[in-house]
Amino acid sequence: MTATQPETQTTSADSTPRAIHFVGSLPPQLAPTPQAGMQWMLDQTRGYTLATLPCDADPRWIVDWLYVLEQVEALEPVRTGDATSYDDYPRYRIAPGHRLAPEDVSLRRASHTATVIAARRSLDSPVELPPAQVSIPGPLDLAYICFGAPFRTLANLGVLRQALLDDIDDIHRRWGDEIVFQLETPATLTLLDRVPRSMQSAAAGLLAEQITRMIRDSPRDATWIVHLCHGDLNHEPLVTPPTLALAVRVIRALHRQLTQLRLPIPRMHIPMCTGTSAPSTNAAYYRALRRLPDDVEIIAGLVDEHHKPESARALELAENALGRPITSVAAACGHGRRTPEDAEANTALARNLANTPHRRFAHHHKAGRTA
Repeated sequence: MTATQPETQTTSADSTPRAIHFVGSLPPQLAPTPQAGMQWMLDQTRGYTLATLPCDADPRWIVDWLYVLEQVEALEPVRTGDATSYDDYPRYRIAPGHRLAPEDVSLRRASHTATVIAARRSLDSPVELPPAQVSIPGPLDLAYICFGAPFRTLANLGVLRQALLDDIDDIHRRWGDEIVFQLETPATLTLLDRVPRSMQSAAAGLLAEQITRMIRDSPRDATWIVHLCHGDLNHEPLVTPPTLALAVRVIRALHRQLTQLRLPIPRMHIPMCTGTSAPSTNAAYYRALRRLPDDVEIIAGLVDEHHKPESARALELAENALGRPITSVAAACGHGRRTPEDAEANTALARNLANTPHRRFAHHHKAGRTA
């Protein structure tokens, strides 16, 4: 709702190049080792600002974790699967007479990070490396992937959350500001898409609270990126929302909660296309962005190598709706389910979009707007 008419002010064009953001994974052929994967990203972006340097070479790392859970005494399978579709994941429940502990379901991200940090030391870069990016799944996402049924998911959510927090604490203690954590949550937009419109505001607050709690319970000086996602298994989305309104609802709720706690606002990666659909060239699709607070830094997930003109137009429309420059461009999800050729083409397009001159656009003041 708008309490007052938004004031419009024309601003001059910003000539600062946008950064390029890699969501995480690469095709296995490009990343046979952590060093090779990170070096590929550096080589592809020489002369450009790289937001972070991730190293998630295997896009199936969560699936591998699911299979490891077969060895956990406190769990027993209720369904098997080879994760070839969204309905084909292994699922678990608590074995009779057992209690699940955080160490039973740890993702061992600290061990992974130690390998990555060691590999970084041998990278060839003429400039200082950007922070290492460590992917952290949202606790609700992880609990649902593991347990499936709503009751089992909610009953064990706290254990999964603590397992993630233990890893985050360990990583931050050992490497501090060398690390940026990227919280990845397909469940947020997927669940919100299924909620009746009349309940979406309340649901967005509850879903944002899951993200807020992770940030709140982590070391206060940890740095975060929130990666909203439509899902990308086999390069196919779980949902394809008709506008960015759902993402904006969640981000506004998250902003409100973190501001009340006096915590920093993380950068927000918003998917603006999917593996099966081009970025929209309809201005109405991006209109909700004008409702975002000015201190929310957006990573625009609109780089689609198969739809280059649409990607360029989407960037223009997103910035016009936002009323200010977008600071980073990215694909909607990781490159791990692309071919090496498509990954290279996507990065080439990201370079072009990063250098696209900012146009003059109207800046919409957010004063007087409420949730």
